[in-house]
Amino acid sequence: MPMPGRPAVRGHRGAPRAYAVTTAALALSASLVLTVAGCGQPTPSGDSVAPTVSVPVQPTITADTPSDDVPDPADTTAPSDGGLFDAASSLTSTNCAANGESWSFSGTLTNSDSEEHTFTVAVFLVKTSDGSDVAGKEIDVKLAAGAATPVSIKNFHTGSSTGVECLSGVTVKGL
Repeated sequence: MPMPGRPAVRGHRGAPRAYAVTTAALALSASLVLTVAGCGQPTPSGDSVAPTVSVPVQPTITADTPSDDVPDPADTTAPSDGGLFDAASSLTSTNCAANGESWSFSGTLTNSDSEEHTFTVAVFLVKTSDGSDVAGKEIDVKLAAGAATPVSIKNFHTGSSTGVECLSGVTVKGL
């Protein structure tokens, strides 16, 4: 059917012309795609080595080595003038027990140093299951150089003796 304003095409003569426009458009599009695809691509160098990245060297952590300046334990237990004094051996003959449900502590405190010291004697009841505190008491005792005295902490806790243990210790104030 003829279209208004166009001459009618008859026979095979119109067909080649219609296909020729489409074929030319396809050929032009293909060459344009190939041209654009080739743009911006790096040219291979032919080397088989992958690119490398430079990273500055980071400092390493050195191991913490203990110092040789640690005092000899034998030096801390003996009395000395102005040196270290270990009070652990100052509390002897300790007894911590419950009489019924009333807990008491007793022991002997000795100052083997050449100076007068104030000692703190501490007693604690702790649960044997997890070590948590049940009760505790501290007393201060001033003791002359070379002197010894009995110490006691009576009825510092009232409670069952099942599942608890008594711990005691001594420190020197000011050292």
